[in-house]
Amino acid sequence: MRTLIRILGFTVLAVVLLALVAWGWAAQTAHARYAKRWTAHDASFPIPFPLDSAAAAAAAGGADTVALARAVASGRHLVESRLICNSCHGDDFGGKVLIDVPFVGYYAAPNLTLGRGGVTAGFSAHDWDLAVRHGIKHTGTTSAMPSNEFVLLSDHELSDVVAYVRSLPPVDRAIQPPHFGPVFSFLVATDPKALPAFAIDQQAAHAVEPPAEAVTLDFGRHLATGCRGCHQENLSGGKMAGDPNMPVVANITPHDTGIAKWTQADFIRAMREGRRPDGTAINEAMPWKSFRKMSDTELKALWDYLRSVPPVPKGTKPAA
Repeated sequence: MRTLIRILGFTVLAVVLLALVAWGWAAQTAHARYAKRWTAHDASFPIPFPLDSAAAAAAAGGADTVALARAVASGRHLVESRLICNSCHGDDFGGKVLIDVPFVGYYAAPNLTLGRGGVTAGFSAHDWDLAVRHGIKHTGTTSAMPSNEFVLLSDHELSDVVAYVRSLPPVDRAIQPPHFGPVFSFLVATDPKALPAFAIDQQAAHAVEPPAEAVTLDFGRHLATGCRGCHQENLSGGKMAGDPNMPVVANITPHDTGIAKWTQADFIRAMREGRRPDGTAINEAMPWKSFRKMSDTELKALWDYLRSVPPVPKGTKPAA
């Protein structure tokens, strides 16, 4: 009996030691990936974008004021209907705690306003490009920003977003730095692409202008970039890694386990009212209350694009 107890004791001790060693490795590896210094192309763009020649002539001496007003209005639409930046940064853009779970970690999105505790004061267009489209802090190190969802934003769209964010009232709020527990550490250590910066071509140029706003596959593909963060690169949905509270994500490909039997009217109703064709409610983790602010043209273009992608069974992992 004593021998058995001794064996069990040594076994438990060995398991604990192995777990501690593994945790140490994961924490060190994750820290190294967050501390990595990046070199990205030097993007620059005007904020706001100037009016075109006809609009500038019509505005006469007030062209700068009109250009800024246009940019703020466009940026507000992008932020509130398609990019849903407030879901992470808070409705006042003053920062928001996103995860605070033992053994998982603590993470709060930063304060983007010009108030005390804000991080964007003095940001150049290049700094905004790094933060939004590259997943890189202005210090040059890795951030947790889901830039894979925004990497295809054009210069003009990002400029409009910046103009809108700069127009917001300053919020005085200090945001605590992140703390990554074992779950996040293992996730980042075993899958570098868990940090979008590692999955982005840091030297790829960005389009100056977005596709024309029309019911086309090109415009729909542009809109669908933001869907891939939750629905996977192949849009098949499934269980998301790293967030135990996140529900299983829907398949939005034209597969039988997805939207094969949906009509355009079903899709628009789902996005506007948060209900599936059978009348059941869509979980509000799906931010349809923001997406319902998209225009009819945007929703129809997105629908046409989703119908054009290859049908994939729900939860199928994208090819490496």
